This record gives sequence, C-alpha cells and structure tokens, in this order.
Amino acid sequence: MKCTIVGIKKGKTKNGKECYNYYGVKDFSDYDRENSECQGQEPVSAFSYKDYSVMVGDVVDFRYEPGFEGRATLEDIVMVEPAGKTPFDNAEGKTKGK
Repeated sequence: MKCTIVGIKKGKTKNGKECYNYYGVKDFSDYDRENSECQGQEPVSAFSYKDYSVMVGDVVDFRYEPGFEGRATLEDIVMVEPAGKTPFDNAEGKTKGK
C-alpha cells in the first residue's frame, strides 16, 4: 500500500521491547471513489518492532503478509520516494563538501 509518512511514534511495549507506529495517508482506492464521495486522503497506520529508518514526508510502500489468525502483519516498508532534503543539504540544495 503506497502512502506518505506523516508521523512516527517510537515507544516500548509493557515488557520493555522497542516498538514503532508508522502513520501515513494514502489515496482512496478506485472502488472507494466509484462507490462513495471521497475528499482528501485516507489515514493508515502500521505497527512494527522494526525501525525502518523512514522519515516524515517519505513516500513508501507498506508490504503486508498474513499473520496471527490470518490478519495482515507489516512485513516491510519499501522506500518509493524520499522526503527531499537531508540534514546534509545546504540552502542551495547541494550536498555539503561537494
């Protein structure tokens, strides 16, 4: 599912294991647009114990696999398009040192 990351929450479970909640927005599906009145984008979220090193603004593809009791479980987050500038970019949009 292709979406744009709008938030990332890092926390710990009750037993102290690090966890991540990834929040994004995605376009409504063709089915939704054909059968409903849709405005804006649809919010999505995914839970993982893995840090996928994505940033707010990145366009990514959430990849799922069947999990416990057949429920979709986040298997991977694949980068589609980075958010843009990195902390190493200067005002002219060029990487420092080059």
